[in-house]
Amino acid sequence: MVVTMPKNYNLKKLIIEVLEGNELSKKDILDVIRSRSGIATSDKTFNESLMALLREGEIYIVDYDFSIYDGVKRIQSIRPEGIVFSISRMDFVEIETVLKQMESDDPEEVYRASKNLKRVFRRKIDEIQKDGNIDFESGTDSLFNQTIFYLNSLGEEPKRSLRNKLAWSLSSNQGSLEMFKSIASFIESQD
Repeated sequence: MVVTMPKNYNLKKLIIEVLEGNELSKKDILDVIRSRSGIATSDKTFNESLMALLREGEIYIVDYDFSIYDGVKRIQSIRPEGIVFSISRMDFVEIETVLKQMESDDPEEVYRASKNLKRVFRRKIDEIQKDGNIDFESGTDSLFNQTIFYLNSLGEEPKRSLRNKLAWSLSSNQGSLEMFKSIASFIESQD
């Protein structure tokens, strides 16, 4: 028996539960929700919940699943079912883990970590610029690259110390915004 979901039903919690520890396409998220709960939902309601989570920064787009095209070589349209989502993480431990993944020997792991870290970095810059009390001369991507370059140019002990401070500053912990401003200003002054 399939239960129809009321229009105002909150899918956001279910989406977060399904994405916990996973990176899944829109199609896969919907399939898992339907199979676990037996709840049928319209694409419109599901899309509304996904967009709300994106807008709130709870999830983000990490990739695109080309397998939805079933081997078609000449792709001429973007299908939203292939958009891959993941949960946004903003706590110290997770950000520190991502920073450590940047040092991996696996290029794919470094690439994923870099994308994730850059997204968190951009969000923190946006948060600072909303306050309007500080403006960085270099662009966000340039500042991100400078930060990673500076971090990688340090010896082991100073690198570990800066990595911990950077992880804290990029988190949503108390005092993180002020620390991030200090680190970003320092990095910019090193150019």
